[in-house]
Amino acid sequence: TPEMVDLPDADPVLLRGELRNLRIINRYLGGLAAVRRALMPMVMSAAPGPTLHLLDLATGSGDHAVAMARTFRRLGRRADIVAVDISDAVLADARDHAAGFDEIRFERGDVRALTYPERSFDIVLCSLALHHFSRTAAVRILQDMNRLCRIGFVVNDLSRSYLALACAWLYTRTTTTNVMTRTDAIASVLAAFTRDELARMTDDSGVGPLEISRAPFFRLLAVKRKDE
Repeated sequence: TPEMVDLPDADPVLLRGELRNLRIINRYLGGLAAVRRALMPMVMSAAPGPTLHLLDLATGSGDHAVAMARTFRRLGRRADIVAVDISDAVLADARDHAAGFDEIRFERGDVRALTYPERSFDIVLCSLALHHFSRTAAVRILQDMNRLCRIGFVVNDLSRSYLALACAWLYTRTTTTNVMTRTDAIASVLAAFTRDELARMTDDSGVGPLEISRAPFFRLLAVKRKDE
């Protein structure tokens, strides 16, 4: 069942509020920090000087793309970040959020049917999106992430559990009146994978060993580093 944020006729006011709430969650509940910790070893392993090319799949509000751009600026590294989403309305909000970051290029695209050439990016990221797709589609996305990256890729997603469900209900009922946030928070946890399920999916994808770990709050990180 699609989440409200995925509906083509999603209410624009609710959608903007939902994307703002997701930015708050990622900033204050560890999402941005967890992805940054996973990405930094790959960034530091890249040869100094050349531009780093990154792909952010299902970028949503664009907050991870912006956070990466800020990190590269602090490091003095040049970056070219392509942020992809299927929703024009979501991309419009993301472009507003990323104003002033010319190194980020937003493109409309379906992450289930990526047409970029093989190894056309150094690092590929997919954050809080894998649970929006069927298991078959998620396995294909993992295969494409592996195909497109030269250094490695990072998957950041929710971890399904009864405790996560209870906390999602409590958090959204005490912090927002946005019905899309309240509804989709529950739907996202119910659709998310357990650590064992994600491990089996990576096995089925044939992308080789991934490092799967837990991160606050109720998140899973799957990291693939290539030997280059």
